[in-house]
Amino acid sequence: MMPGELHTLLERCRTGEAPAWERFAAWVKVRSRVVLGGIDKLSDADGEDVVAEALKGLVTVVRRGEIRGASNAEIDAYVCTAIRNRALNVLRGRERRGELDHRASPAPGRGSSESSTYDEMPDEASPQDAQAVATEQLGRAEKILASWSADDRYLFLAKLNGVSARVIQQTLERPPFSCFAAVTTVDSRFHRLRQRLIEDIREP
Repeated sequence: MMPGELHTLLERCRTGEAPAWERFAAWVKVRSRVVLGGIDKLSDADGEDVVAEALKGLVTVVRRGEIRGASNAEIDAYVCTAIRNRALNVLRGRERRGELDHRASPAPGRGSSESSTYDEMPDEASPQDAQAVATEQLGRAEKILASWSADDRYLFLAKLNGVSARVIQQTLERPPFSCFAAVTTVDSRFHRLRQRLIEDIREP
């Protein structure tokens, strides 16, 4: 893929070119296979739902020009993160429904205090409250990420999506980043950024 190719594709989509939208949708489906291939417990039907929902959401942000970054690497990281988040939401929803089933009819040997696979909101919190909290935190996280430098944002999103430290280091040395980063520091830099994001989100 040529430098800036994805950014150009998104610009064409925003002008309403049907062939550009078709190419974008095909590319998202290809990237979805890579992302979803690394997520266990996701059925084929769930995977199809994830792709459809992710594509629907991405179409909206493309039309609004809200995808962060201009390089292929940044746009790819943004899209892969969106796909991964959709998949995790599906798994959390399925786990939540499973927890409700267990409470109605407890399985033998399963204690009421056993924790679920995914973090849950306390029982007293309504689904609307949980959604409001999640929406607020996601919005805050997006603003925080947007305030970071382009190289920090790329490193964090790429690492979050399983890109190797070597590939991240090589990408950072090329335009538009053009900054040196030792392979050995990629992981430590990611963990510092992750902790920084968590702390900033928690601030009132």
